[in-house]
Amino acid sequence: MSDGLQSMVYVSCNEGKAIDVFSGFADGTIEKIQAIPLSGRGLPIAVSPDRRKLYASVIGEKDGEEEDHIDAFTIDPASGKLAHLSTTIIDVRMAHISVDRTGQFLLGASFPSHKVAVYPIGPRGQVQEKPTCWRDSPLNAHQILIDPSNRFCFVSCLGGHQVMQLVFDQNTGKFTDNNPATIQLQTGAGCRQVAFHPDRRFVYLLNERDGTMVEYALDQDRGTLSEIGRDSYIKPDLQGEPWGAQIHVCPLGRRLFASDRRGKTLACWRLNADDGKMANRQIVDCGGNPRGFDITPKGDFLILGAMDEDMLEIFDISEMDEAPRLVSRVPTSSQPGWVEIV
Repeated sequence: MSDGLQSMVYVSCNEGKAIDVFSGFADGTIEKIQAIPLSGRGLPIAVSPDRRKLYASVIGEKDGEEEDHIDAFTIDPASGKLAHLSTTIIDVRMAHISVDRTGQFLLGASFPSHKVAVYPIGPRGQVQEKPTCWRDSPLNAHQILIDPSNRFCFVSCLGGHQVMQLVFDQNTGKFTDNNPATIQLQTGAGCRQVAFHPDRRFVYLLNERDGTMVEYALDQDRGTLSEIGRDSYIKPDLQGEPWGAQIHVCPLGRRLFASDRRGKTLACWRLNADDGKMANRQIVDCGGNPRGFDITPKGDFLILGAMDEDMLEIFDISEMDEAPRLVSRVPTSSQPGWVEIV
């Protein structure tokens, strides 16, 4: 954050069935200015490249049966507040959504249905009901993310312990298999989330079930990954199995962060500027069920949702070689599961 009002913080709350909106200031304090209803239980959210639209994956209900939605909102450029734009009924529940770099397509990964899909976005920002692409994935597709060139896409599949490598056509909104089409991880890994380094040369993968973080070199011409290193994001005395949640590279590319729900911890590494490798791992305690978090644009603060405590925790991460430092806690609606900073 810079001087004055700089960033908006959007928090999707599962049982709260709302998106909480906070305004953020240079000293790391945030103030809640809105809680806008969702059409059901809140899941991950995504923001359009022009920062004028926000999309939410939602578990709705009709006649006692699950009915899955994508809720679309406009973002007021002056206040950052949301206004409901549309609700689109979709065929399956999406564990993750993202928007391609043109803002014309919404990408979705379905954990329970083992599918990936691409939905066109209309000229006013509404998600269209008929997908341009709909295909099977390995078991439990959990995240779908387009690369910075908008040519390649990666899908982490938790149950299949695989990462799909896809080629994306931004003109048609369709996928084809890259070569190879998948990366197979060790049995029991539980591939959950990937994150791109801002210099576009490196990609990081969090495995939910075995506590490993894998670093890859990204071939920018072919859109394929090659493993270059590994580390663990869990504390040595963890009781029970790892339960990793989310990863982020800070916007300046200096540090990598990962949350683990079982240990209630946040891990961080310094990233080498030359080879992207992780170093100087530090692990700090955080609130119960730290599922989602995001980092402010200048990399000064990390805002994490403690899902079991209905609370946001704000960490100062401005000192590169120091562990994240908790500076404040702010209440939210019930079960803050996803945090997006704009």
